[in-house]
Amino acid sequence: MINSIFSLEAIEKAEEDEMNKYTVGIILGLIGVGLYPALIRNCAGVPSWANCQAQATQVLEQAPIILEYNLSGPAAIETETITTSGTIKTISVSFESIGQVRLEASANGGIAYTKIINGQPLVDGFIPGNQLRLRANIGPDSVLKKLVIGYTDSSEVSKLYRNPDLANYKYDQEINISGGSQEVFNYPLRLNVDKDAIYFTAADGQTPLYYYLEGEIAASPAAPRNDESRVIANPPKAGEAICWVNVPQIPQEGTKIYMYYNDVITSSGGLNLRYSRNDNYNDGNKVFLFFDDFSGTALNEEKWEIIPGLKKEYNIQNGYLQLKDCLVVTRNFKTEEAILEFKAKAEENTGIQVVVRSKVNAQGLAAYEQIVYSSNYPGAEHTIAINNIAKVNIGKPIDPLTYYMYKATVNSTGILFERYSENQQEKQAVIKFLDVGNIDQGYIGLKSDAASFNAGSVYFDWIRVRPYVEVEPKVTDV
Repeated sequence: MINSIFSLEAIEKAEEDEMNKYTVGIILGLIGVGLYPALIRNCAGVPSWANCQAQATQVLEQAPIILEYNLSGPAAIETETITTSGTIKTISVSFESIGQVRLEASANGGIAYTKIINGQPLVDGFIPGNQLRLRANIGPDSVLKKLVIGYTDSSEVSKLYRNPDLANYKYDQEINISGGSQEVFNYPLRLNVDKDAIYFTAADGQTPLYYYLEGEIAASPAAPRNDESRVIANPPKAGEAICWVNVPQIPQEGTKIYMYYNDVITSSGGLNLRYSRNDNYNDGNKVFLFFDDFSGTALNEEKWEIIPGLKKEYNIQNGYLQLKDCLVVTRNFKTEEAILEFKAKAEENTGIQVVVRSKVNAQGLAAYEQIVYSSNYPGAEHTIAINNIAKVNIGKPIDPLTYYMYKATVNSTGILFERYSENQQEKQAVIKFLDVGNIDQGYIGLKSDAASFNAGSVYFDWIRVRPYVEVEPKVTDV
């Protein structure tokens, strides 16, 4: 059964509340600083800025419809009909969600529906009309949190969302994304950037996207690249930063996003291409399934549970977690099929251990653990273990107090464990184990494993978990 959850009264209230602040944003974005890139795309073919500005002012800009709530799945819901003053020309919907939420839109009151992608305007493929209606299918363990509904119609009304933040950026760049082996939601897409003051939006060129800048790989290049080569899907080069963007929905046929940026002029008159962070949207917690960069002064006990050993030593200092004969386990988060990545180093006679999935019994004790292990111990240099019993190992030891980047891919077929140099330019070790037992999800843990006669420490710089997809979406061209 489909439930109608939105009333026209609520829509009218949302419009009234948003109108004043939205009008200010329109003035700032369109007039105060001139023509920003999204409007340039809309005014393609118009011979001059003056004519384009005149064309823009002929459109009656209105605030989009914004609805906030929490609806859990599995469920199918449908809006009440929104009557427009003209025939609907464009439908645009962006939404905040957890898990799998799919939307369909109708311009003829729900007689015929067409799939609509989160943040991607629907400009054709639907039956025209003036009766806008939406239908949402919320998957199991999923939540629909917020809808922003916009449209344009033949009476020159535009309720599309306009982002005033874009006034702060000089340039934009389209980034095309190929779909993977399945449709994905809230997917962390990796790209490499060498821009300053970057800002990402969905395919509508307006809806802001969260991202995370992992860090610069090496010194800035001596000369800037041309505009066509600044976002690269291949391994990062000198001066580039690895960036992860949370793309809300990537269908198998692919989609696109936009990057906005500035080039900053240095005091010597040259171009400074070092990136800078936008604190409003640069947030790993909003990008990955699980994330911790240990940037605070104490361990986040909302994320972690501490299980000390005999030494009982753990510490947060200078942006890393130090463990000595100690284990920390996620308090609530569990992995299923996922990719775990972490950066760590170990003192001599100490091993780096990460529990990729742990199943606990009724007494709260670990009954079954899948573990990846890295050390300079003979026979345990790069290891996959089940319940502390090594199943496969490759004899490539780590150097003491040297940072490495690790990647553990966990799926229904087994565990793939890889080790990279700190700058991620060199793959140093890779092993795979297939017979992992009957466990479909479990907690993750970070642990130091030291020789009893000379216990050392392990240092974790960060850890993140992202979804596993057999064929991942990727940047195809810019």
